[in-house]
Amino acid sequence: MDPQRKTAAGPMAPTSIKTARKSFAVTNTYVRPHVEKEIITVHTSTPQTEKRSHTAQQNQVYQGDVNVLSIIDTNKDIMCCKYTEDVNSIAAGFSDGSIRVFCCHTGTCSNTLVDDETRAYPGPVTAIKHRPVSKAHPITNMLLSSYVNGCIKCWKYKYDQCLYTIREKRQTLGLSYHPRFSKFVTYGDDAKLCMYDEEAQTQERAFYSSQQKNVINGHTSRIFACAFNPKSHHELISGGWDDTVLCWDDRQPFATRYFTGVHMCGEGLDFDKPGREILTCSWQEKDCIQLWDYGSCKLIKTIVPDNYASKLYCGKLVPQTNLIVCGGSDANILRVVDINMNITECCIRNNPGDVYAFDFGTTRRKPRKGTESYKKLSEIGQVPRVSFVTGKRLQTVDFG
Repeated sequence: MDPQRKTAAGPMAPTSIKTARKSFAVTNTYVRPHVEKEIITVHTSTPQTEKRSHTAQQNQVYQGDVNVLSIIDTNKDIMCCKYTEDVNSIAAGFSDGSIRVFCCHTGTCSNTLVDDETRAYPGPVTAIKHRPVSKAHPITNMLLSSYVNGCIKCWKYKYDQCLYTIREKRQTLGLSYHPRFSKFVTYGDDAKLCMYDEEAQTQERAFYSSQQKNVINGHTSRIFACAFNPKSHHELISGGWDDTVLCWDDRQPFATRYFTGVHMCGEGLDFDKPGREILTCSWQEKDCIQLWDYGSCKLIKTIVPDNYASKLYCGKLVPQTNLIVCGGSDANILRVVDINMNITECCIRNNPGDVYAFDFGTTRRKPRKGTESYKKLSEIGQVPRVSFVTGKRLQTVDFG
């Protein structure tokens, strides 16, 4: 099956001819201090001095109970963001290949992650992740990042040090960690997913199509999203430009199941906690928020929460609630949506740019006991603080 899209739909970067010729390899690199200051303005409010904002700031429109915690404006486009393991800092990946780590309390840039390679062959940062924290996997103070030029770099961010680099011969468009094992998957423009052992820094296997005629068991275009089943050691899903979400099992050679009609341009795939339902937030005008049954790959429901049409890049289920958070283009909107009541609880519209990515921080508010209010039923107070990227801005908000 030929790819259904010929032109770029998502946040794409120009191809670097020099870096595209690099082969897969692992090296150890170290960085030099980077002193160039590129933060323009910083506006923060700590929990003690926090003020609730209901007015527009630089044409932003806030709907519902939205609390602005910090706004960091820079002079370069930001592509992705990720909280550190201790949730005290947040890392932002820029279009020039640099990563800056900001303190959540002050908004100051504490570390800048660049090395000679990212300076010589700059490529936008496509994803920043860290290994899920658990008793088996304690805090390591490390971040893993992917770049459009094919590099995957592991950073000891408190020391501005790159521990190792993996180079892929493709545009690497994202990565996802296994929820339990020290493994991660990368995906890119060659329609393949590659699984790596983090400790050995070696590739274990690849997921791709069998190329059989009239058989859909692999991707045929760029891959932008991947999510592991939280209740399985071996199962994962992926989506991209071929309008197909595929279900994989690393014990099988090719994809086992699929469903179509979902055009992915970002991290818009997520599992619910039991691993039985899939959320898709897709970059399309209609049916952009949908819930699917994982076992049968059948559509459960399509959610239309408001009248603001928005093609979505990213979306996640809020743990232990009936809410989702999603963001996209057109209205440049970030929403909190109640999927049971089919309404938008809170939103931020007219942001400076498309909302490419966001990440959950800590849950600062607990639902009040003994109240029979609508807010308690909607569970809005359980939504964690959210940091999202929009244009050249990194903004952190809280809801409820």
